[in-house]
Amino acid sequence: MAGQIRRLTWISLCGMFRLNELRFTRDRKKKISSVLMGLLWILLAGMIAFYVAVTSYGLVIMEMGHLVPAVLALCVSLIVFTFTMIKAGPVLFDKNGYERQIALPVTVRAILISRFLSMYLTNMLLALFVMAAGMTAYGVLEKPGFSFYLYGIAGSLFLPLLPLTAASVVGAVIAGISSRWKQKNLAMILLTMLFVCVVMIGSFSMSGMDESQIMGVMQDLAVLIEEQIGRIYPPAIWLADAMVFQKAGAMLLYLGVSFGCFVLFVGILEHFYEKIVCLLGAREAKGDYRMSELSVSSVQKSMVERELRHYFSCPVYVTNTIVGYLLMAVLAVAVAFAGEDSIKQIIAVPGIAERVLPVLLGMLPAAMPMTACAISIEGKQWWMMQTLPVTQKEVIRSKVYANLAVIAPFYLVSEILLVASLRPDAAQLFGLVAVPAAQIVFAAEAGAAINRIFPVFDWDNEANVVKRSMSTFLMVFVGLSAGVVPMLVLAGFPEIPAITVYVVTTAVLAILALALDFSKK
Repeated sequence: MAGQIRRLTWISLCGMFRLNELRFTRDRKKKISSVLMGLLWILLAGMIAFYVAVTSYGLVIMEMGHLVPAVLALCVSLIVFTFTMIKAGPVLFDKNGYERQIALPVTVRAILISRFLSMYLTNMLLALFVMAAGMTAYGVLEKPGFSFYLYGIAGSLFLPLLPLTAASVVGAVIAGISSRWKQKNLAMILLTMLFVCVVMIGSFSMSGMDESQIMGVMQDLAVLIEEQIGRIYPPAIWLADAMVFQKAGAMLLYLGVSFGCFVLFVGILEHFYEKIVCLLGAREAKGDYRMSELSVSSVQKSMVERELRHYFSCPVYVTNTIVGYLLMAVLAVAVAFAGEDSIKQIIAVPGIAERVLPVLLGMLPAAMPMTACAISIEGKQWWMMQTLPVTQKEVIRSKVYANLAVIAPFYLVSEILLVASLRPDAAQLFGLVAVPAAQIVFAAEAGAAINRIFPVFDWDNEANVVKRSMSTFLMVFVGLSAGVVPMLVLAGFPEIPAITVYVVTTAVLAILALALDFSKK
């Protein structure tokens, strides 16, 4: 069975990272896209390494160096859990892939383990990279023994295993519950979003100490952090004890719990796997269809409605793109109930919370608009759009309008809450209303433009398009840049009136959005 698992995992990784296409394609555009994707990964890796090294250095300087492995392990585990929970259902229970693979001389266990390993290996690279950066910073300053690095490497290899298993359990539960509902896709979307909201609210509640409280307990801060990490995720403390204090028992406990939970999960799921896959792939057929009144709509309205139906029929598409919209609403609720002090917990620069709030509000949804993969998500059906008596400009505009229609409720609720709670003056009111609107419209247009340049139609799973496509990565940098640049100006040049930055930002983004719209053929 080991050979079956190895081959299936390799096939899954080749499809996930498009390795065979990179090796054998003669399409110059696809090779350029792969090179650019690699450069983006290198840039992202450099940013992560810098942040991890600075965080580790700060903990060591504050005499909390023994907590570096625990803090890094907790951060990696939370990232792995959050993102795996969203994609666990589509990856683990992909019915089309299962039907192709089960026809081969392979076992159900081999298919299940290979799908789990494909997610594990990608997250293991993240764990190794983050832990290596932190271990390097800690090693230069503290100069630990050889066992520190030995335990660190072994712990990093197993670090994603437990959060992956927990996220897969949550994904399986969500998929199982939603399969019992009439509207399965809508049920899966709602359950996933509910769980994400619970996680976000919990993270906000755990960061409720203001600056004066933190300064007052600085001497006991290490104990408080260790207690919090131990309460949230005890395996992180076990790994830290093994690395820093050479506790072999803690390392055995960490490895045993991580691997034991994985084996238990696979053993239980194996018995119900085929039934779950079949239930999730089933479609209810109605035999009581009756012709009713027909309605006529304009071409543009019909196409927007089609985009919305397509969008909400794909849970992984919704859950990955709507998180930014939810964060915008959560930020507005936090400011409405906790005041602008909640922004100071995010922007650790005194005196600019009220200045950067409008930009931060629009930057959250702009990082991942649904248009960034709206063309690619059509897949092999994209050619059908070319046969309709509509122009490509109308097709792409319908995707932009659908994006704006989805985000509109989140934007309106956020604006109403902020205006009612802050009672801003004219300058801040303009910033709160105009700047996020300009960022949202620009992001929708930019996402469509980027996806036109880097479309991906030959995918087998929507997660590959939504999470790992070139256009998605580029749009994250473009969307964040539209907010980071004005935020740096607001923070670095306090003598410039905020209204000036708001007006310039709104005008520039509006002009860029119009230019992108007119550039459509």
